[in-house]
Amino acid sequence: MKGGFTIGSENYTVYHLHSDLSNGVTNIDSVTKFGEYINRAKECGMKAMAFSEHGSVFEWWHKKSAIEAAGMKYIHAVEAYLTSDLSEKIRDNYHCVLLAKNYDGFLELNQLVSDSFNRKDNHFYYVPRISFDELFQTSDNILITTACIGGVLAKGDGFIQERFLNFMKKNKHRCYFEIGHHLDEKQVIYNQRLYQLSQDTGIPLIAGTDTHVLNAEHERGRSILQRSKNIRFDEEDKWDLKFKTYDELVDSFRLQDSIPEEAYMQAIEETNRMADMVEPFELDRGTKYPHIYENPEETFVEKIREAIRVHPYAVKRHGGERLGKIVAEEIEVYKATKSIDFMLLQTYLREWERKNGIQCGYGRGSVSGSIVAYLLGITEMDSIKFGLNFFRFMNPSRVTNADIDTDYSGKDRDRVKEFLLKDKMGLPTIQSAEIITFNTIEEKGAIRDVARALGIPLSEVPAITKAADSKNENEKSAIRAKYKELFNYVDIVRGTIVSIGTHPSGVLISDLPIAQTVGLCSISTSDYPVSMINMKELDDLMYVKLDILGLDNIGVINDTCKKLGIERLTPDNVDMEDMDVWRSIRDNTTLIFQWESNSAQQYMKKFMSDETLAIARSKIPNFSMLKWMSFGNGLLRPACASFRDSVANGEFYDNGFDALNEFLAPEAGRIAMQETIMQFLVKFCGYSAAESDNVRRAIAKKKGTETLLPEIENRFVAYCSEQYDMTVEQCENIIKPFLQIILDASAYGFSWNHSDAYSAIGYVCGYLRYYHPLEFLTSALNIFGDNQEKTAAITSYAKKVGIQVTMPKWGLSRGVYFFDRERNIIAKGLSSIKYMSAALADELYALSKEKTYTYFVDLLYDLDTKTSINSRQLDILIQLDFFSDFGNQRELLKMNDMFNTFKKGEAKQIKKSVVDGTPLEAIVKKYAVGVTKSGGEAKSYTLLDVMSILKDTEDYIKGIGMDDISDLIKVRNFYDVMGYIGYVSGKETDRRKLYVTKIVPLHRKSDGKQFGYSVFTKSIGSGVESRFTVFNSVYNKEPIREGDIIYCKEYIRDGAYFKMTAYEKVF
Repeated sequence: MKGGFTIGSENYTVYHLHSDLSNGVTNIDSVTKFGEYINRAKECGMKAMAFSEHGSVFEWWHKKSAIEAAGMKYIHAVEAYLTSDLSEKIRDNYHCVLLAKNYDGFLELNQLVSDSFNRKDNHFYYVPRISFDELFQTSDNILITTACIGGVLAKGDGFIQERFLNFMKKNKHRCYFEIGHHLDEKQVIYNQRLYQLSQDTGIPLIAGTDTHVLNAEHERGRSILQRSKNIRFDEEDKWDLKFKTYDELVDSFRLQDSIPEEAYMQAIEETNRMADMVEPFELDRGTKYPHIYENPEETFVEKIREAIRVHPYAVKRHGGERLGKIVAEEIEVYKATKSIDFMLLQTYLREWERKNGIQCGYGRGSVSGSIVAYLLGITEMDSIKFGLNFFRFMNPSRVTNADIDTDYSGKDRDRVKEFLLKDKMGLPTIQSAEIITFNTIEEKGAIRDVARALGIPLSEVPAITKAADSKNENEKSAIRAKYKELFNYVDIVRGTIVSIGTHPSGVLISDLPIAQTVGLCSISTSDYPVSMINMKELDDLMYVKLDILGLDNIGVINDTCKKLGIERLTPDNVDMEDMDVWRSIRDNTTLIFQWESNSAQQYMKKFMSDETLAIARSKIPNFSMLKWMSFGNGLLRPACASFRDSVANGEFYDNGFDALNEFLAPEAGRIAMQETIMQFLVKFCGYSAAESDNVRRAIAKKKGTETLLPEIENRFVAYCSEQYDMTVEQCENIIKPFLQIILDASAYGFSWNHSDAYSAIGYVCGYLRYYHPLEFLTSALNIFGDNQEKTAAITSYAKKVGIQVTMPKWGLSRGVYFFDRERNIIAKGLSSIKYMSAALADELYALSKEKTYTYFVDLLYDLDTKTSINSRQLDILIQLDFFSDFGNQRELLKMNDMFNTFKKGEAKQIKKSVVDGTPLEAIVKKYAVGVTKSGGEAKSYTLLDVMSILKDTEDYIKGIGMDDISDLIKVRNFYDVMGYIGYVSGKETDRRKLYVTKIVPLHRKSDGKQFGYSVFTKSIGSGVESRFTVFNSVYNKEPIREGDIIYCKEYIRDGAYFKMTAYEKVF
């Protein structure tokens, strides 16, 4: 009983509802997550709910799953934007809520929303839009409400409203006039008008809440975030956007008092009647591999048969009978898992890549365990040769999507993505899209935004942020207590979606109409469609996603082999046991994939020491250096922290069981790799290969661990006591401590399938670096050129092996890094320099090969007449010592001045006032006439032999010994041109001249008091980067700032730290 009016359900269905996913289309419209609404709706006993995000159906699968898991009916909906006309850009953008009545309506609504994001035909104009004509053509599977006061009947002109009303009258069985409970005057008037229209037409009223926040706290958080972003929605002050219980909604309508009580109570009940009209629908959760061949199984077998026939290594290495048996076993698994179409898709992609000169990585992830994948060219990892595990990739007892990730160089990656997304693989049945990501506010950003809105001085924000991020829980608690209101709202807005983006590597591939089955949107920074659901949702629904990943090391290998004119090196065609190469890798891991960090390099020196290798060879049958490196990769993972160092020292663990020790010998008696767990379960516990993978996965995901571990223990005891002639007690003593190792390795261990492929990349990099350093390092510098840290490491390594890496040099440099074998030099290219271009670099290089220049002025003349160089570019090249073979910077700048004074070698005369009384006077008189025809004194010199004048001038300038510009000015000039500190003089006297790159205050942990500074520097003499601690007592004598150049007069070393105790400013 409500105010004398009785209604049956005592609840309602919320359908006009916005989560922070609406922010993907509008500006900060909500700070509430959809899960928070669902939990509240469940608490309220609601039976159904919908989310009608602005213009999208983002994350609809997660919403559907969560709503149904909460015991409610899911209603698929959107608050769409309508436009009266798509022929021109009109920003009318009326609101309208659309709801899917059934599965067909779900597909139809998704197609409408997908079309609304088209940016090429006026659909998308500020927001995604649906035209009136498209709305009027919808089927009975779409339910429609007039939405809020942003709808057609609230803000459209008379003609527009009449069109819309006529449509509603013809479709009154699926249309609703939506009233709202807000106290805004416009809403009151709108409700009254809709009530009258409902009386006149028979179209029912429905109560839409237009909910944007969970509660009052979230409402305040939304307001604060909007204020910080300078966002304001007009006339929202009287709008109650909070989630309402049934009683709260009734009370709100009563307080508003815009229409009769009976009318709004019926409108509330209409939400339930509408929900009852909606039919629940189930979705296909099976695999969705695109079907690209008419007879896939027949095609698959034929391709494998042909691959075996032509493969250069497989039959020779393993024999036809053994190979055929393993291939047949794998084919049966591919049939059982219904993944033949997927393997054919991958094969088709590799075939296209080979035709187009694209070379991907050798393998990544579990697919390296398949011999079929190797034969078909999907990988270049021979799974039999390397002893890799097929069931880690494909398990007949596990129904999950097959997944193959692929590594490419940067340029190849772009071409492959274009082939998939633009060309649709050249197949008429294929549809593709990028995969959506949601950009959110992290804690630091939330602190800054909320502080700005609350008026907290921005000067206080860094200290607040630092304390909030502290590992000291007391410090965290103290800052939260001090700024209680701030953090109250930080916790609300943190994680709020602010925009949408795309996954950097994921591509959705399907032969289904994904605009309907998934829903597509667009973003301004991409030309390709984007899925409305994210990577996890696509995985859950078993769509195929290809991960097109970037790995620059692959590009370095490919480019080096092209420079050498040889076949691309792979694990098949390179000697993987060359100890000269392995020792080179051990001694220096620069550019050795996965081993470049300081800690990894230090570990490798011990792990691959001669002493440890000798022990390993004596313990491991058929010892392989590549396998040892892969094991090392596993040891670097968290699961192996407890025994990492002992292995590096050559210690092999004794498990007290000879068969187990022999089995675990490749891992020094431990378990570091996930496949080893699987093999252990098969060999010592009696599991099948497929079962072993299921157990490993379950433990890794912490599913059923409490039952699986006792099961493993029992099966080990039973199996080993029978098979290995041991007592039950002996078995129990062995397995109990072993269980924790299994737990750790399942969760954090590495994979042989993955590690061997990546170790092969590291080794081939080492092989090319050892035997072909000029080509390899040049390729690496070109590919890693934008990475200053990497470039510095490569340059340092080059120096160690006797190769000089120079700044751009006349006669050496092209657009990119280029090597000169005779001089053992690698010269930086010009393309990476501000204001330069590859075309100019090619012009300069071609000119350098035309003739040998003795005089710089001759070169200046040809530069002016034969190339496109301009004065700014010329000045920059002089400042970078590009032309240093012709003189120092000061000399060259003076010569260029003279060249311009004589009109770039084309002067016909020059005033005597310019040259007389200067050193030029004698030179000019030698090659010019200084009198008139009548023999009188002329004001100018005429009949000039300009080039002779300039050459003598050049000889004079060089002869007087002009000092070069100081190295300190060169440092600044270099920075101005290149944008980073890179100038290195190479002089021993400049080693202690340090460019200050960064200064960070240091605080005591005990009381937070500032006691000094971390000063980051780069040596002008050597280029070495260092970090010094400078105490306040030293710093305060002569304060410094970033960009200063100082001379280090004195420093002391304290363990791993350097303390600068005296310095002076130089510049």
